[in-house]
Amino acid sequence: MSGSGFAIGASDQTLLSGYGCDERGPFLVVDPLGREDWPRQLVRVRGGVFTFTRCEERHCVGRHDLETGRSVPCPGRVAFGVTAHEQCSSCFTATGFNPAFYNAPRVSEQQRRRNLEPHIVYVVSFGVGALKVGMAYAPRRLSRLLEQGARLGAVVASLPNADRARELEAAIARGFDVSEFVRSARKRQLLGAPLSLAAARDELARTIARIGEQHPEAAHPEPIRELDAYYFGSERLPSALTDLSETLPHSISGRCVGMVGDVLVCAQGDQRYMLSIGDSVGSRVRLDAHERENRFVGQLGLPF
Repeated sequence: MSGSGFAIGASDQTLLSGYGCDERGPFLVVDPLGREDWPRQLVRVRGGVFTFTRCEERHCVGRHDLETGRSVPCPGRVAFGVTAHEQCSSCFTATGFNPAFYNAPRVSEQQRRRNLEPHIVYVVSFGVGALKVGMAYAPRRLSRLLEQGARLGAVVASLPNADRARELEAAIARGFDVSEFVRSARKRQLLGAPLSLAAARDELARTIARIGEQHPEAAHPEPIRELDAYYFGSERLPSALTDLSETLPHSISGRCVGMVGDVLVCAQGDQRYMLSIGDSVGSRVRLDAHERENRFVGQLGLPF
């Protein structure tokens, strides 16, 4: 996979196959559909000026090798029309990963091997009153926190396998005011609201301390991380954000200030906008290396 700053010209033959954030900042993973070899690219978005627009057509996002960590485009170049699938059956089988393995009637051999390796349990905060617990493969500890789009987070326990991690995750969700799932719309609502990092950190620290008192495996948590710098670099999250996620066309334009989880944040003039792109994974998108006026025609109602 090649990596670059924003360098894609106008194209309606681009597949959004993923997104993420690491120590260098947020990125999109795209496959140029118009080329025979579909060379997968990692595109760094922060600081770039562009227009992102989702199109209707959908394609398989390809497959991921759990052992090597390598992702590749779909060998069959499978198109779905407008259905909601992200992977064709062949790529799903080849990847062999189900995040809800504990509810699945069977798991793949790939996941069975992965589940025997060390996993972590984390607790993150999206703002005061919005805590979430989760688990992840141990080497993905930071990337998993960033995928959530959390503002603060900490690994509370490292466990020898996925089953032990799932047991602790479920126990924390049952015994504390911590959710296993936070809706995308709720995350965006919190992102657009004022946040006291000190208050959020205090709430998270108190919750982690209570967890450690009841669960010895969580008695020595890692330090709480503030995560905004990964999303925004030296910039600060704008104090007011107009949400374009429920507006058609599904598009955002301007200078990218950063990306929080699946939420692109762009500046245009004196205004700041955000757009959730999670549902666009697997969609053909237009990535134009220029700016156009954002059109906000009123939200259709957010399902809080």
